[in-house]
Amino acid sequence: MRSAVFLFSRSAHTATALRALFFPLFRSAARNFLLAVLLMLPGLGGCGLLTRGGDAGPRAADAQQTESGGEAEHTWQGAPVPYALGIEIRGRSPEANELRSKMKDVSQLVRLAKEPPDSLLGLERRARADTESALKLLHSQCYYDGRASFSLDDAVSPARVTLLLEPGPRYTVGRADVRYDPAPDVPEPFKNRSRETGFWGLEREALPPPSFPSALPGVTVGRPVTADAMLAAVEALPERLRREGYPLARVVDARYSLNREARTLNADILVRPGPPALMGAIRVRGAKEVSAEYLQRLTPWAPGEEPWDSELLEEYANTLRGLGLFRSVEAAPAASGLEKSGEKSGVDALPADIAVAEAPFRSISGGVRYDTDTGLGLEGAWEHRNLFHNGEKLTVTAPLATEIQGIRAVFEKPAFLAREQRLLASASALREDTSAYRKMAVNASAGLERRLSRRWWGGLSLFVESGSLKDNENSEHAYGVLSPRANLRRDSRNNVLNPSSGSEVEIRLTPFTGFYQEPFSVMAGSVAASVYYAPMRDKAGRPDDRLVLAGRVEGGAMSGSALRSIPSSMRYYAGGAGSVRGYAYQALGPRDHEDEPLGGRSYQVVNLEARFKITENIGLAPFLDGGMVYTDEFPRIIGDMDWGAGLGLRYYTPIGPVRLDVAAPLRRIDGDPPVQVYISIGQSF
Repeated sequence: MRSAVFLFSRSAHTATALRALFFPLFRSAARNFLLAVLLMLPGLGGCGLLTRGGDAGPRAADAQQTESGGEAEHTWQGAPVPYALGIEIRGRSPEANELRSKMKDVSQLVRLAKEPPDSLLGLERRARADTESALKLLHSQCYYDGRASFSLDDAVSPARVTLLLEPGPRYTVGRADVRYDPAPDVPEPFKNRSRETGFWGLEREALPPPSFPSALPGVTVGRPVTADAMLAAVEALPERLRREGYPLARVVDARYSLNREARTLNADILVRPGPPALMGAIRVRGAKEVSAEYLQRLTPWAPGEEPWDSELLEEYANTLRGLGLFRSVEAAPAASGLEKSGEKSGVDALPADIAVAEAPFRSISGGVRYDTDTGLGLEGAWEHRNLFHNGEKLTVTAPLATEIQGIRAVFEKPAFLAREQRLLASASALREDTSAYRKMAVNASAGLERRLSRRWWGGLSLFVESGSLKDNENSEHAYGVLSPRANLRRDSRNNVLNPSSGSEVEIRLTPFTGFYQEPFSVMAGSVAASVYYAPMRDKAGRPDDRLVLAGRVEGGAMSGSALRSIPSSMRYYAGGAGSVRGYAYQALGPRDHEDEPLGGRSYQVVNLEARFKITENIGLAPFLDGGMVYTDEFPRIIGDMDWGAGLGLRYYTPIGPVRLDVAAPLRRIDGDPPVQVYISIGQSF
């Protein structure tokens, strides 16, 4: 067995290689002389040569074997050289396992393990590259005296490569001093700050005054600090000042030095804080069709009234990105141009420069779905996102399916009378034909929705509907409904289309009154809650969406009128893709004399899913759904429910997952198929 050891020292291994290879190979035949020249060129060029830990004897003996043609040909032959890798950490470093894991992340030998090199020389080049990576890794983890080497055993198959890391002592932080030039000025208004907190901003929270630490925050003297942690702490220092009223703060110098006797790392940071400033007006470039006044109304600050906060600027930029009006949005404090705020404080305001590139405002789209019970469904949509140059959105859709046909229009005006408030209006003319009823009606609604705090929304609206209605118990009759509505919602989901963490809770009050053969009045309401949990975490500690456990519960109740006095289209139903999969649309609950769905005055639904990603784009989702509709005014909590179970396939796209669900009822209803299939876009909840 031939075993080689390579210490990471470019000058040493080059000199040893020349002594070990050049002279023996010169005595060989003309073919081997050419081989010697080829071996010399990579070493002189810095690629690395074969060495035996500085021992020329074995190498010379190996080179002499080339006279028989065997060894050199093996070194240069084109057949792949498979290998196995071992990583050893010498010493009793408590971070040995962590170092080994990090080494695997940066190792070329690990990354290319399934692509073996065409020669031993290629394998050694990979190993030498890994020793360089190992030294950089050791230095980044505070092992500034660390060494790295490798050994290669090519007498076994696959060849055995061993990386050896010798960390040595770990350096600690000797000092991390911060100086400010010029000395920062803290205006009086910056010393007594507060902000709105709580529901609807009914409470205020005191904020500490700006601070200028003399030691670098996030770094502890006497303890080790990785290179990433040190750089992150330095970068965070000016950003912290930008959140506290100093928008132009920056690091102008950062020097690092080693004290090898004390085994410490020293850092000296020089910060230029810049002048204190208030949040100023925005200066927009690139907005041709979108009103600048509208964009100004969206700012989450009152110009000239509060200290500069970079988080507010980023929040504003994200708001603009979410409007669907711009291809790109860039926001930054103005490089110059402090403006008098008009306040007695004497602190100037700094404008914010906003650069945008407008996107097309009109779009046409379409959707398709398929359910076993309702068949194929199509929907076309046209949308204008800047109707009157203030971000007004008008969406017109035309559903075409077995159970519904018609047209809908939805209008939204953002920043209506207040930044966090929007005006919503809708109208539709629809024909619905289901197992429970057949109706033709027009309806309209208008209301306001307001953001009450970071995660809370509330809304008020008025809904009216009029048309004709027929079911198995009544011939076709005219009806009319008037419904004032209110809702309160809390939403902490991390992604609306495909959440992996957070929750959503919504309470709806939907009383309605009207006529249907005779006058009626009903008090109605519902509660829905969904939660999403990712038990695994990625390397950054964030929720990993490879596995998401999702659950949802919903229930509703009506009181004030008998069931048959309520129009059948206004009653509660359950069953189908949007509630309990495995059962036909509206199939659960009481039945009429023709064994068709009758609807009810209360209901409850439970949905449970485990969403598991097989690959980045493909996932599986076993699920269990349960629910029931009741003639009673209130549901029978958890009791007397029908359940359906199944398996879903997900194909993840940038606009949401494409969903294929196959479900079977655990208690089959006569006349229904044993299996239901659902195809649509978006998660089920």
